[in-house]
Amino acid sequence: MRIAKAGIALLLACGAAMTQAAIRVDCEAKFLDELDRLSEPDREVFGLKAKEWKPENVDEWQRQSLACISNKRNWGDAMKDSMRQAIDVTAKRSRTDLFARRDIAMRTEGLRNQVETSKLTQVAQYADGRPESMTIRYDRANSKETRTCKTIRQGIGYANAESYRQAIAFARLCLQTQQTDAETVSMLERQAAGVSSLYDAIDIFAKQVIETEGINPAPDARVKQLTTMQERVLAQVKSLGLPADDENLARAVKKLGGMQAQFAENACKNQFVKAGMPAAWRDNYIVLEVNSPELLSKVVCIALQQGAQVRYLSGGLLSKEGFEVKSPKRTVQIFSEANRPPGADPNVKIMIPVTAKIDGKSVDVTRANLRAVTAELIAAVKNQ
Repeated sequence: MRIAKAGIALLLACGAAMTQAAIRVDCEAKFLDELDRLSEPDREVFGLKAKEWKPENVDEWQRQSLACISNKRNWGDAMKDSMRQAIDVTAKRSRTDLFARRDIAMRTEGLRNQVETSKLTQVAQYADGRPESMTIRYDRANSKETRTCKTIRQGIGYANAESYRQAIAFARLCLQTQQTDAETVSMLERQAAGVSSLYDAIDIFAKQVIETEGINPAPDARVKQLTTMQERVLAQVKSLGLPADDENLARAVKKLGGMQAQFAENACKNQFVKAGMPAAWRDNYIVLEVNSPELLSKVVCIALQQGAQVRYLSGGLLSKEGFEVKSPKRTVQIFSEANRPPGADPNVKIMIPVTAKIDGKSVDVTRANLRAVTAELIAAVKNQ
């Protein structure tokens, strides 16, 4: 008994649903023209909203309309045949063209609703609702750029948090309308999740670089600490797939680079003295190219780093001081005279090679053979 009642209830529910979805053709109205309203999603057509129409509703409209024609007693056969033909054509067109237009209108409305409800104020749309472009704002650089569904694939860099929120929504709309791929959406989501902590890390790093820059020279331990901090920040940048072109980051990296160069130079000069070279020569330059002197300590440090042997050659009563660089294939000795440039620091001198000894063979160094002597020295410095 309960089963029977349940079955009856189900039939009644189905009947009610069918009644709600049923259409009603008024034979006295212009039932043929009214079907064109199917292209307007919210328009009520024969008692049913256009957005709710299905092909079977068109079949029912066709059946009822044909019945209306058959019941027209004051119509002649020719008129009835003409109307029946018109109904068949309209029904066929409705199942294709009108439904297609309706679906486009519904999609347009849906896309516009998504932009409105998500408050995508930086997003522009085409007339059909498809996403056209987006304005990206950069608070850190106080600028803005435009992205399309195609160019959003390149990311939005160091944009602000709100631009990231809207860019993700914009990319999803592009994906929904088949103008980009899921990988682009995933990239933006991953970057959005990490940019806030990256911005904080960059700001802390930049601040500490500025604070250290005021100390001259910067303590070696501090330079090492900042170098480690820089490596961590750049690792964050790389993990997010962002370019290392943030203005704060680039400025801090450049300033730290100057400190690192000074640190390396100081370390090199200490190594220079430890290798037995005269402390008075630490700041001297040596001419290896005409009018282009090179820091002597730098030359010696490179040689030591490459594994070549370096030693100081003291001068006698009649000979000049020099140094030797020995590699597996050659031994080069350079003897020079040191001159102080007019008006320059008295402790900094320019050393001009006067004579050289290459594998035991002595030569006077002149403008004509300076490059040849330098080539031998460089080869020895490279431990070649």
